[in-house]
Amino acid sequence: MSEGSGPAVAIIAGTPQLVDAARSLGVRTVFAYAADGPRPRAADAADHAVAVDLEDDGAVLAALAPFHELYRIDRVLSLTERGLLPAAAAAEGLGVPGNSLGTVRLLQDKRRMRELLGARGLSPVRSRSLTSAAGLADFCREVGGPAILKPAGGSASKAVCRVAGPEDAGAAWQRFTAAGGTEPLAEEFLDGPEISVEAFSHQGRHTIVAITDKQILPSFVEAGHTMPSALPPATLKRAAELTLAFLDAVELREGPSHTEVKVTGRGPRVIESHNRVGGDKIRELTRRAYGVDLVGLTVGCPLGLLPAPSEPLARGGAAIRFLTPAPGTVRRVRTPDVHDTAAVVEVEVGVGDVIGPVRHSGDRAGYVLTDGTDAADAARRCEHLARQVLIEVDGAAHASDRPAED
Repeated sequence: MSEGSGPAVAIIAGTPQLVDAARSLGVRTVFAYAADGPRPRAADAADHAVAVDLEDDGAVLAALAPFHELYRIDRVLSLTERGLLPAAAAAEGLGVPGNSLGTVRLLQDKRRMRELLGARGLSPVRSRSLTSAAGLADFCREVGGPAILKPAGGSASKAVCRVAGPEDAGAAWQRFTAAGGTEPLAEEFLDGPEISVEAFSHQGRHTIVAITDKQILPSFVEAGHTMPSALPPATLKRAAELTLAFLDAVELREGPSHTEVKVTGRGPRVIESHNRVGGDKIRELTRRAYGVDLVGLTVGCPLGLLPAPSEPLARGGAAIRFLTPAPGTVRRVRTPDVHDTAAVVEVEVGVGDVIGPVRHSGDRAGYVLTDGTDAADAARRCEHLARQVLIEVDGAAHASDRPAED
């Protein structure tokens, strides 16, 4: 190692995009990745890479400290769920700016998030931490209708169950535990369309960058996204205002955020939020529909290399649809000839693979991504192309493999 001038960042876990964005801006990179896994491609793209136990905050800090002495690390960044907490802890340990560890912990704990929102009178949703199926049944009786059972710290729609009512509590509890659910949290069921609000924060000021319409399977896994949202402007305004108030409440200071919102008859309600770019190619949809590079901003804005974004106008539409064939053994795969150079078709299964029901995001079989002149055109192109993808299986379809009706 040798000393050098110019800004430097540490990046905790993830794919090469954040490292590549930093290097394109002339920013030195130190990449920390999990020692219990294979060396990722991002490690080869970084200026320096270290393997470390990401669950041990002290170990992460010790691994970064020598680079901080040499280069003065300006930020510790991550855009992955696994890296967010160790990045915040390392930033505090090194004494560099960023989102507080308390804020990041709050965003990863839906129970505490609900408590905060309840105390602020913001986005009221009845919820309760549980220890038994009997407690779940009591909650369903109290709210007088269906409920959602989810892990307080979960992501990727893993172990999220709809509970039809008190009579379904026992079976729902079994489904939750069988799916690996922990820290059970019950919430009243929220009916209505679901959207996500993509925002970017700089020095505690938040900018709404995009609002995304979502298609959801009955298993609560996303089946597709379309930008920009087609909901009425007044509805989108209320959702944006709620998101800004929410980000203030959790004291987010810096970087991208992805906030999932249900548009109910009583108004918008926050489902959950993350201080990172949304998954499912939301980053790419935002770039295509709005011309905003959220990954580049994550590095460049806090370092003063890029200006903070103003609220952009959509310059077109973009859509993604995920492939969710019926469960069974794959017999044949056929993809269409794609003449649109902007379209992407990605099939992630092959002949002989066994496909199960879609219970979380990793169960999907691939995706199709397109853009268009507007959201409707992008959705039409995307769905047309997705219908041309053939994944033929031996086995019968399950209800969980079809998108929920609006």
